[in-house]
Formats: sequence, structure tokens, C-alpha cells
Amino acid sequence: MGLNTALRGLAERLAVPVVFGGPRVLLVACPGATAVRLAAETAVTGLGGRLADSPVDADVLLVAGEPGTRMRAAADVLWGQMPGPRVRGQVTRPQDADAVLRDLLPALGGPGQTADAEGRDDEWSRTLDAPGGEAEGHDGHGDHGGEQQPHGGHGDHEDHGGHGDGQDGHGGAHGGHQEHGGGHGDHGGMRMPGGLMTADRAEDRDGLKLDVLHVPLGPVLPGWPAGLVVDTVLQGDVVQRAEGRVLPAAGPYRSPFWPAGEAHSTAPGARTAACHLDSLGRLLALAGRDSAAAGARRLRDRLLGGEPVERVRADFGPWRRRVEHSRTLRWATGGIGVLTPADAVRLGVSGPAARARPPHDATARWLRWLAETDELLAGGEVPDGGPRGRPAPEGSPPSRGLLDAVVELMPGLELSAARLLVASLDPDPDELTGREPEAAPDEESGKGPHQEHGHEHGHDGGGDGR
Repeated sequence: MGLNTALRGLAERLAVPVVFGGPRVLLVACPGATAVRLAAETAVTGLGGRLADSPVDADVLLVAGEPGTRMRAAADVLWGQMPGPRVRGQVTRPQDADAVLRDLLPALGGPGQTADAEGRDDEWSRTLDAPGGEAEGHDGHGDHGGEQQPHGGHGDHEDHGGHGDGQDGHGGAHGGHQEHGGGHGDHGGMRMPGGLMTADRAEDRDGLKLDVLHVPLGPVLPGWPAGLVVDTVLQGDVVQRAEGRVLPAAGPYRSPFWPAGEAHSTAPGARTAACHLDSLGRLLALAGRDSAAAGARRLRDRLLGGEPVERVRADFGPWRRRVEHSRTLRWATGGIGVLTPADAVRLGVSGPAARARPPHDATARWLRWLAETDELLAGGEVPDGGPRGRPAPEGSPPSRGLLDAVVELMPGLELSAARLLVASLDPDPDELTGREPEAAPDEESGKGPHQEHGHEHGHDGGGDGR
């Protein structure tokens, strides 16, 4: 069963109310598992939940796809930073996303949480040691008529558009420091508690000595391409140098999800429009436009679920006008990542990023996504054969040029702008992971180190339904 079949039946399966309220899900998307990620996002929304933007804000950690060694290590770091009550799980097929989430939610109020809290030093676990135990807990974790409140103690976290710099207490997990082990030792810094590095010193353009930090962005960040790591050198919060790579995919190779090939049941125009909406949803979320981002995801899912394009276009028009008229959005993305036509040719960039109008910045790129989505929904042909353009003359995929543009344009940007730059170009890791999966002979497929707590759930038996 493909993704569109799973989406068509999801509304009926999500009609049953959830006992504990909507979950806050920290989604770890693996390379090569785009279909699983899309189904997981839809299931979260259908259950009345939302995607968390940090471990502190989450009560469910959900791995979408098959993680390799380094992706699993990044997920383990995130799991260690989540406060209780917490559960984790894995889904490997789109049609299982709803069932996996539903299986996880009861465990948020189950007795296993007490065992999980032993030895932990967070606010929730300390309530278990107080006189009266759980009954005298606070912040929503006490006795409420027999129902544990899954989100108590997390608070209502305002979305600041994902502009965090990856160094605010959860940067190690989101920044993927674990995967480097001792690899930063050659930078001359000393390792601090938590795996962070002390700073080296380097000359600033004003002749001052400023701290230099080696900070990898990714492989797990809200609105971030799955498995992408951008190794940066920072002075303050300004990027001085950047290098990009994509972690290897685990499991058998699968062709990229988005290119509108004959193997997909969704029409090429609708599929490409859905891809543009997916990219827009991530950029809008990073820019703090949560309502508009949710609208983009709903329109995307309706297209992938097989709804008539004409009906989707009727709702796309008003949504597009609200996005286009957002002055704060234009202000947030204006001037970021100017990619001239000459530079696009030199870097091998095609697709909407190359067709964006002057001044060729991030704002011009998301405006181009909107315009081309409207054209596709009106029956237009898919330009360049795919949503990110055509392969380069030497055969490299379109996302290779997009990633090269990210690396070239990122120096000089603050970290918040660097995140928006990546979102405005949106290279697809599915095109960059290669055909050889990551070798992990010491791993047992689908298992994780926390499964002994009974809080990790997954459905085996297949790929991502493509």
C-alpha cells in the first residue's frame, strides 16, 4: 500500500478520540524515508498533536524510517534530553504510523514511567521521590482521577521559528555532536561536560580575537532535511565556513520519493505541487508562521491523498494570498542567500531556485514555489522533469547543486538566517544518500537501547510503501 492509500484511509482511522490528549512528537526522519515522515506528520495532526521543536517540548520520540548507526546515536541523544513522562517508537511503513502512535500514548501514563524515571535527574522524576510519590506530583503529573497528563511540566512553548543556534542545551543532540566522537580534538579545544568544545581563538575582521566554535548542524533539527549535516565554523553566531554531507541510508536503496515518475500513482503535476508545499511548510515553520505551515501540510496531504486538484486549488488561492501578503515573512527571509543566475549555472542549480526572480534571495525562492504550485494546480506541465530541477550534465542529482549552493552561501550568515537559507533551497537527502546503505553488522534491525523499558514500539515488515 502506497502513501496515497494510507492518507486516504487515515481520516477514518483517526476518528477515535485520544484519551490523553494530543501528543507532542519529536520526529526523527531518516534518509530515504520521506513517505514514512509524511505519514507520521499526518498521523500526529490527526491525533490532535503537534510536532515538537525541541526535546524539552516533547513527550514522544518517533523515528521515521530505518536509522543507521549515526542516526540512531543522534536519536539516543535526543531521548536522553527528553523529560518524563516520555515514550519512544519507530515506524518503517506509512500505513503503520497511526497504529504506532496509538500504541505509544497509553504508556505515557503507565507504570513503566516510574522505572524509566529511576536514576534520571529531571523535574518529573524528582516528584516520584517526594512524599506521596505520584499522588503529590506537580505540574500536571499528579493524580488526576487516574489519568496521567502527558504534557504536564513541559509548559506551553512559544514557537520562535526555529531560530535557535543549536547551543542552548539541546544543541548537542540536534547538532549531532555525538557522531563526531573525539573528532574535534584536532581543533585545539578541550572537551567540556556534555561533549561540547571549548572555543579556539581567531582574528575578527576588526582585529579582535573572537571565539571559534566547530558546530555541526543536524542531522536532526525541526524543518531540517533528513540526515543532512552541515559542519560549520562559527565566530559568535556567524558562520565563517561550512561543509555539507548526508548520512548514509540504512536498509535497501529506494529511489527518491518526490520525482514524478511513472511508478507513482499521483499525477506528476499534483505530486510536484505537493513537494513544493512540503518545502513551504518547513520554511514557514522556521519563520514562525505556524498557521501557514499547517495549511501547507494540509494542502500537501490532500494532493497526495488523491483529492481532485481543482478542489485543492480552490483552497490554495486564499492560503497563497495570506502567505504572499505577510510582511513579517518577507522581512525574515529578505536578502538571505542571494543566488544569481550565473552562480546557479556554475553550481549546477536548476528548478525553482534557478527560476526565482530578482533579487534571487530566499524570499524570491518561496515566492517562486507559490507561483509554480499555482501553475501546476491549474494543469501546467512539470518543468525540468522534477520539483528540484534536472540532473547536472555530469549526472549528479539536482540536490547536489542545491547543497553546494547552501555551502557557498552560508558563510557570513547568522545561524537563524543559515537555517532559513537551507529551508529556502531545500536539498533532498533522498537524492544524495547513494545506492549503498550504511553497513551496521552489529545492529539488530528495528531495535534500540531503550526497548527494555517497554516504551519503544515499531511495526516491522517492509519498506516505506513506495
